[in-house]
Amino acid sequence: MRPANRLTPFEPTHPTLQAPLETGLLTGQGEGERRIREAHGKPGPFGRVVKRLTSWCLDFLFPRVCLGCRTEGSFFCQACQSRLVYSAPRCPVCSKRNFTGILCGPCRERIGLRRFFAPFSYRTPVIRDLIRAYKFEGVRELAASFADMIAAYLAFYEIRLPASTIFVPIPLHRRRERERGFNQSSLLAKELALRFHCTIAPVLRRPRWNTPQTEMESYEARRKNVAGAFTVVDATAIRGRTAIIVDDVAASGATLGEAARLLRTHGAHTVWAITIAKS
Repeated sequence: MRPANRLTPFEPTHPTLQAPLETGLLTGQGEGERRIREAHGKPGPFGRVVKRLTSWCLDFLFPRVCLGCRTEGSFFCQACQSRLVYSAPRCPVCSKRNFTGILCGPCRERIGLRRFFAPFSYRTPVIRDLIRAYKFEGVRELAASFADMIAAYLAFYEIRLPASTIFVPIPLHRRRERERGFNQSSLLAKELALRFHCTIAPVLRRPRWNTPQTEMESYEARRKNVAGAFTVVDATAIRGRTAIIVDDVAASGATLGEAARLLRTHGAHTVWAITIAKS
């Protein structure tokens, strides 16, 4: 069995992870970014000049500062990165540790998930700051970094995704997404899909506005609050597939459970969940 470990001292075991991990985590210059650039084509000479000038102006006016030690240069420097420690896979309901990420029987019946993975604890101050900057301050560049960390975590615990895998992001209500400017779960799912050569299937919608889950104290209150919050718009995309729900943070598991229930009802073969952190 593998113990919890630091981010850097390991050899990736999943063949699709070799390229992004060779470039290092949290640099924003990995395989995922290269694929995005290729998909959109290479800019011409004028476009490259404009891009460099824009980047220089943004860095000058809004310098990137490490959220861990406050040094300039990146949102999360290599020194702070090296001090991060994994949280071993645990059941999101009862917290029982299982290095395969498979939920124990009673908890699996309770929330409908087969496996759950979250590399970090939300109680870790720097992780909490990174997620808040990503989610509430619009630092979208962190999506690629989080995807690299998740890929490295799954490689470390030798977790291989089934060939039928699709990534399903947790949706925001359109009002909240309009206020925030983007859906952090959708952006993360797109980065993960690039790294694992899988499909993203944004089949969930959130037509009903509900009170934020963070304002609910008990699991039962959160479960009732999110009950019926989602709908499925394309059941054919998930039928017979391994659907992996993607979200930024898992708390009680009520939101993941409601999404998992709906995906299974509409034909998903099995449902996993991946988040950046577990609170």
